[in-house]
Amino acid sequence: MSLLQVSGLRKSFGGVHAVQGVSFTLRAGELLALIGPNGAGKTTTFQMMGGQLLPDAGRVLLDGQDITGRTARALAGLGVGRTFQIAETLTSFTALANVQMALLAHDGRWRGLWRKAEGYRSQDALALLDQVGMAAQAGRPCSELAYGDVKRLELALALAGQPRLLLMDEPTAGMAPGERVALMQLVRQLARDRQIGVLFTEHSMDVVFGQADRIAVMVRGELLAEGSPQAIQQDARVQAAYLGNSENNSLQRAPYKAESPETPLLSVEGLNAWYGAAQILHGVSLNVRRGEVLALMGRNGAGKSTTLKSIAGLVARTTGRRSFLGEDITRWPAHRIARAGLGYVPEERRIFGDLTVLENLETGRQSPRRWPDGTALEPWTVQRLFALFPNLRAMPDRPGARMSGGEQQMLTVARTLMGQPVLVLLDEPSEGVAPVIVEQMVQAVRALKASGIAIVLSEQNLAFAEAVADRVLVIAQGRTVHEAAMADFAADRTARQELLGIA
Repeated sequence: MSLLQVSGLRKSFGGVHAVQGVSFTLRAGELLALIGPNGAGKTTTFQMMGGQLLPDAGRVLLDGQDITGRTARALAGLGVGRTFQIAETLTSFTALANVQMALLAHDGRWRGLWRKAEGYRSQDALALLDQVGMAAQAGRPCSELAYGDVKRLELALALAGQPRLLLMDEPTAGMAPGERVALMQLVRQLARDRQIGVLFTEHSMDVVFGQADRIAVMVRGELLAEGSPQAIQQDARVQAAYLGNSENNSLQRAPYKAESPETPLLSVEGLNAWYGAAQILHGVSLNVRRGEVLALMGRNGAGKSTTLKSIAGLVARTTGRRSFLGEDITRWPAHRIARAGLGYVPEERRIFGDLTVLENLETGRQSPRRWPDGTALEPWTVQRLFALFPNLRAMPDRPGARMSGGEQQMLTVARTLMGQPVLVLLDEPSEGVAPVIVEQMVQAVRALKASGIAIVLSEQNLAFAEAVADRVLVIAQGRTVHEAAMADFAADRTARQELLGIA
């Protein structure tokens, strides 16, 4: 008998049919990956199973018991655990205290015991940390943990509830490739040992095809295909709808662009940056020229995003020199930098959820501008952006909040281009989007590059960076540790392994 039986789940939001009759089963000790394009309905399905949304129709059975429509708290008491795309931990608490709080909640003794939590079931909490490889970090505050360790801690918190079913929403999002595989191998082993059924969504195909026992593919709210990893990988319908013609790990390398002798559009010298009393960047320097893509790479927490935010004027305390189009912009505020033609695409997207696609684009509009030599840039118009991102053409009046993650990513880039930039700071464009959308984003970056726009790209995905970048700058602990042509770095296995943990 299956541990989990999902039958005919349906959910609509107004006229949008997000989930349409989805059914599947899951056995104890099995890993089932639920994948599909952005907007396929995966998150809505998860929210119905996790108690965040009430289905319009359908049933969810756990060990034969109907749990349809139960609240998240009730489901936790019945043995349903949950992890989230953005890890949910108490950042000021130690790893040990986080697990102790989870044990208090599971035991129903959390009310009024804040002062007594320190000694509560400490040995059990340590045992859980040990199971996820975090015993040595027990005394460290979560705010000091590497992102991969925070993900392991979140797994320990879920295990504290002794789940029979574990729902994991993009469990490896934001992690380096080596960390992704290691985490899911751990989940696989724990699922086998404890006979936990694991349902997870994921856009990292090395994780999906390497760790899942079965795969279910959703497209436009419906189940398109279900089967073994090998069967799904060879399914032509799945390739067309989700995987694309060249999977995320086999994108073609960008043509090499020799470094131009012309003056850089952007020069950064000795950049230091602080968040409060903590210094994040230590003397980072870089330059980028017209039509060039520079990839900033490094492990989580290395300082890549902080580098982009500092250049854009979004970090309050910095030192060093920043020059753009021949002008010293070191002390310029963010809005003045943007008006000068330096665009910034944040990792968090930050679209306006209540505004339509067209209205979001209008918020970024600026007048056409010229290159330093006086030549006019071809202006970005709505129609030109729709040609670059065909997905947006089909939804001009859709509110931002009703768009999938991949569609929001496209809209964020398009809105920045409406500012007519000559240089774009692009933060993690491939994170959390489907492989077919990654391919489209690669083509978009190449088109920008061909038009002469320079790009500084922060990216974890080596295949994506290799497909678009001319040069790579590796940052570790806020310092520049390696710089090379992208092709040379991609071919240097030792450097990849030592600097990024990629074999």
